[in-house]
Amino acid sequence: MKALKESFFMKLVKNNTGVSSKNFFLVCVTIIGLVMLGTLVAGFIVDMIFNHTISIDMGSAAAYIGAVASLFAAAGLTKAGSEWSENKFIYNTSHMQKTQTCEGDDEEVPIPDEEVVEE
Repeated sequence: MKALKESFFMKLVKNNTGVSSKNFFLVCVTIIGLVMLGTLVAGFIVDMIFNHTISIDMGSAAAYIGAVASLFAAAGLTKAGSEWSENKFIYNTSHMQKTQTCEGDDEEVPIPDEEVVEE
């Protein structure tokens, strides 16, 4: 069972280039957020069982849910922004040949073609 969990976690964290720290961060934040929301739901259930009503302040619960949602949004926007800008500054698509320019350089350096690895 442990090998199955490790395999599932590794499949979540991997991308085309190997293990990604961005994917790891996103998966960990998702797990932490789900535990936090599960804690709130468990509090509601315990309150319903013992008090037969919900005496938890709904304003505080809404603020808590908003904090967890902002945690999800921060992690998702961080990953989306980094994926969007990952290749933005590497390839100059206005030329037929792939080139790379660095800030302050006057000349473009050609990038060799990437080899396609077949599995």
